[in-house]
Amino acid sequence: MLKKYFNQLETSLKAKLESKTTARRKFVYEIARIGTRIFNDNWSIGWTTVFVPYEILTSMSVSGMFVEFFGAMLAGTGMSSKYLDLSESKGFSTDSCSYHRTIIGAALDGLLPKPDVLIGASIPCNGGVKALKRIGEIFNKEVFILNIPIEVTPKSVDYLTEQFEQMIEYVENETGRKLDFDKLKKSIRYNNQAREYLIEANDLCKNIPSPANSNDLKNFIMIVLLLGTEESVEVAKLYRDEFKFRIDNNISDIPEEKYRLMWIQNRIQFKTDLLNILEENYGAKIVIDELNHIWWEPMDENDPLRSLANRIMTHPLVGPVDRRLKVITQLAQNFKIDGAINPAHWGCRQSAGARVLFKDALQKIGIPLIHLDVDCVDERNYAKGQIVTRMEAFLEMLSNY
Repeated sequence: MLKKYFNQLETSLKAKLESKTTARRKFVYEIARIGTRIFNDNWSIGWTTVFVPYEILTSMSVSGMFVEFFGAMLAGTGMSSKYLDLSESKGFSTDSCSYHRTIIGAALDGLLPKPDVLIGASIPCNGGVKALKRIGEIFNKEVFILNIPIEVTPKSVDYLTEQFEQMIEYVENETGRKLDFDKLKKSIRYNNQAREYLIEANDLCKNIPSPANSNDLKNFIMIVLLLGTEESVEVAKLYRDEFKFRIDNNISDIPEEKYRLMWIQNRIQFKTDLLNILEENYGAKIVIDELNHIWWEPMDENDPLRSLANRIMTHPLVGPVDRRLKVITQLAQNFKIDGAINPAHWGCRQSAGARVLFKDALQKIGIPLIHLDVDCVDERNYAKGQIVTRMEAFLEMLSNY
């Protein structure tokens, strides 16, 4: 079933891409191709959490896929409810993250092919690690855990670099595949190229009106699955060129932006017309997503493991929440936003605990924030009327702010 889905998805997206090339189509197509690798004998399968160095895995011909991505995909196709019901029937609490309950349900139901490796990281949350451990129990597979230090010091970089070396050994033992160091060096080179294009693309979105619509960069955090590949450079350059073309030719879906909004944390994954309503009825647009921020410095291809360690450890979600608040407030100012939306995803402990701090930090610079209290994966609990009414009231408040 899953193999057929990914094959049909890739074929459909390829046809659309050939009829008209857009950055969004190219991005989604390349992500779909990663899905088809699950069934390609030239690749080993790696289920992971999100903060894992995919450049290393790709250089070992291991196709890594983080469990939250798969949960989002199932929600987007309307399949998450089935697997949420299944995991809950086995005793998994509805208070836990639905991204993780969905993937556990899919594993219990036999939807997932058996992984060759399971690799988790201690950040951004321990829920993902626990979900991965449960998947390991289902498939009787060992789980390798990266313990990410929260302070960036020479010793902590050494510590994480040593863990990467142990991870490489673990992958070699489980798959028989060796690290191609030249390929890893090239992946760092590609990463640096993509990084520059992505920074340019994001900077173009500071333009008023923004060249991007609210969905152009939806779930763009998934670019981490492509980073270190030639395809990531192609995708990033397409976005840069497309946004520049729109600005140069005065092309905008909302020429007169009434409200420029920032989205904090993850997008709502199941199908909803909320953003269309905001754009069409109120002239409101998402111009920046917190998780699309490019935070890392250029990396050294001659010292790839330490460079990758530095990148992970400097992520705004690692360590004290002050780091994240600093980035959020900087983005709000740089993109001249009028308001911020935080879906306050149910079950997400690492963000739920900071929701008041998000609001306080933005209020200090005169930016209102709304918490939507929505589960981004579980549409069984989605009350469209209530959410739309709250958003309408929020936008009305912005008009008088």
